[in-house]
Amino acid sequence: MSLTPFGQDKFIAINGLQLHYVEWGSPESPALVLLHGFQSNAHTWDTFSQAMADTYHVLALDQRGHGDTSWAPDGNYAPESSVSDIANFTTTLRLAPTVVIGHSMGGRHAAMVAAAHPDKIRKVVIVDTAAEFPPAMRSQQPATDAPPQPETFDTFEEVVQSGIKQYPLTPEAELRHANYHNLYRGADGKWRWRWDITLLQWRRRNRSAPGDLYTYLQRIQCPTLLIRGQQSPLLTPEVAQKMIQALPNGRTVDIANAAHTVNADNAPEFHAVTAAFLKE
Repeated sequence: MSLTPFGQDKFIAINGLQLHYVEWGSPESPALVLLHGFQSNAHTWDTFSQAMADTYHVLALDQRGHGDTSWAPDGNYAPESSVSDIANFTTTLRLAPTVVIGHSMGGRHAAMVAAAHPDKIRKVVIVDTAAEFPPAMRSQQPATDAPPQPETFDTFEEVVQSGIKQYPLTPEAELRHANYHNLYRGADGKWRWRWDITLLQWRRRNRSAPGDLYTYLQRIQCPTLLIRGQQSPLLTPEVAQKMIQALPNGRTVDIANAAHTVNADNAPEFHAVTAAFLKE
C-alpha cells in the first residue's frame, strides 16, 4: 500500500500544536513546503516528494486537524490560524525563503502566506484552488445544521472502491496509498478518517466567511504558478483567468487527463510542469 523509500516522519511544536510533517531530501537543498487539501494529509504528496527529493529539501505538512497533526483544542480551523502555523513552521525550521506548493485548501493557505509574509516565500504553486466556486457548487448546502457524525467503514477496500468511483482519473495505487494514510483502524476493527470531525462543523458554521482570495493574490509579488486540472469541476477556466489577472507575477497551466486531484491524476505531467517552473 505504501511507497518506498519513505520520507522521515517528524513533529514540531507550533502555536500550541504538535505539527506532523514528512521530510524528504537534504536540508542543504532548497526547501519546498507542501500543503495538502481539505480532509487530506501530507502523504498525498509522497509520489511528488520522492520525485523531487534529489534536488530539493521537501517538507510535506499535515495541517491542523489533519493526519498526525494535533486537533485544535478550541476547534479553531479558520484559514488565518493555519496560515500562522505555516509561517511559524518556516521560521522555526529556518526554511525561508522557501517555495510553497498547495493543493485546494492548501493552495488558498499558500497564497495567504505569500501575501502576508513576502520575506518567507520565494515562489508559489497553487494547485486547483478556486477563488470562487461554480454556481452549481455554491448552491450546494448540507441538508442539516446538525453536527456531522464520524464515518466508519467495515473494510479498507470499501473506502478504496468508493474512491475509484469518485476519482476515476486517479490511479488505483495512488488512491490506496492516500487512503491508507488518511484512515486508521480502531480497536473495534472499524476504519475511521484521520482528521477532526470539527473541521466539517467549522465549515458549516462559517459558510459565509471564506475570505476573498483575490485580495491575497493581488499582494503576492513572487513568481506564482496556478495549475488547473483540465477536467476540474472546481476551478473553471474563467475563474483561473481572473486569478491570473489578480496576480502581479503569475501564469496558469492546464494539465490534461486530470481533474481536481491534479498531482495524483497525472503525476508525471504535474512533476514536469512544477519542476520546470521551480528551475526558472
